[in-house]
Amino acid sequence: MLRRPATTLHITSEDVAAYEDRRAREALVAAQQARIAAAAEAQARAAASDAAGMDGVQASPDPEVRVRRAREERIGVTRRGR
Repeated sequence: MLRRPATTLHITSEDVAAYEDRRAREALVAAQQARIAAAAEAQARAAASDAAGMDGVQASPDPEVRVRRAREERIGVTRRGR
């Protein structure tokens, strides 16, 4: 039977640099995702607290209606019951 010499692997400085670059990139991506998740959670908490403080209040999508209602409330005009 023929024998071959053992296979040897050599790690070069370029291999080590590439590995370190890849790990640094992965850490950067993980940190960015954590910041995005934290920002989304903070935004959700703020929206929830705003919604809790605004129970029963409906905002009109039309700015003219909001201005008219604000003016009527300011001068004391109220709707009459139907």
